[in-house]
Amino acid sequence: MNKRNDSIIKWAINRIENNYKDDVSLLLSYGSYVNGTANSLSDVDFYFIPKTERAYELCTTFIVESVGFDLFPMSWERVEGLAELQECLTPLLANVNILYCNSLEDKHRFEELQNKLNKNMNNKDFMLEKASKELDSAISLYETIMFEDSMCDIRTLAGKIAMSLSNVVAYINQTYFSFGLKKQMEDLKNFKSVPDDFISMYESIVKSNSEQEIKNYCYTMIKNTRFFLNSKVEKPKENEKKTNYEDLAELYKEIISQWNKIYVSCDSGDYVLAYISGTCLQDELNAASTENGLEKFDLMSSYNAKELNKFKERAMQLQKDFVKVIEDNGVIIESYTTVDEFINKN
Repeated sequence: MNKRNDSIIKWAINRIENNYKDDVSLLLSYGSYVNGTANSLSDVDFYFIPKTERAYELCTTFIVESVGFDLFPMSWERVEGLAELQECLTPLLANVNILYCNSLEDKHRFEELQNKLNKNMNNKDFMLEKASKELDSAISLYETIMFEDSMCDIRTLAGKIAMSLSNVVAYINQTYFSFGLKKQMEDLKNFKSVPDDFISMYESIVKSNSEQEIKNYCYTMIKNTRFFLNSKVEKPKENEKKTNYEDLAELYKEIISQWNKIYVSCDSGDYVLAYISGTCLQDELNAASTENGLEKFDLMSSYNAKELNKFKERAMQLQKDFVKVIEDNGVIIESYTTVDEFINKN
């Protein structure tokens, strides 16, 4: 063991026992001091769980022998969040040594959170949901990196994307990086399954000296990880989604104007309005398909600014298909041939 770090640990314990024994629930160490990966410049990773407001006075940062130390607080509420994987700091709950404990009640409370974490880790659906949210974070970072020109910012964002995607892969494998970043690559190589080219893309980001290459590698990592995640999520069976044909009929009456806009813009050669109207209609159709378990109504693949007649034909076919789905299931779409007919009946 490192004598410097051993001394710092003893100092922290003594300070609590002598000045804050009734204010601190637990003092815990984690990281290299616990998992055996420490080197000569390693610090002590430790934190305390406050019992009173006075405990926050214990919070401090300092440098000893050119090594920085940070003794910081984590509330019980935040530690509870770790059990729910609300932060990528799982080792702070799962892989710790208790250095000081105020009471057996505090110890049992902490152990219950560790058990809750293990339960969540063993829950496949829970972990896939966490993976999905972490993937969203990576995609958000990618949206930012695409507008950056500085190599400094691009590399920083790419590193954050790689780390975020690594957490996605860990969650899909229902685990986490118990050794933190030090052995992340080694852990990735030992996972049961990883996305295609994940490790090679990760290493390519690290080695690349080209801004555009780094962005391209990030894109490929995200795309492959997204596909990998989707392959693990069980798709609901068609009969599990009950189609509401009455709601579809109401929707049709709302969005028929989008079809009409497409027809008018195609006839007039307004390719911009045709494109935008098609986009709006496609969005509505996508939502209807997803909510009702229907096959996708693909309109926008047929768009061509130079061949609007074909786009119009595709829109007309999809309109017939959409109406047919509704009427074939016994629902009549309320429609009137003339204004007089509508007024007379209403």
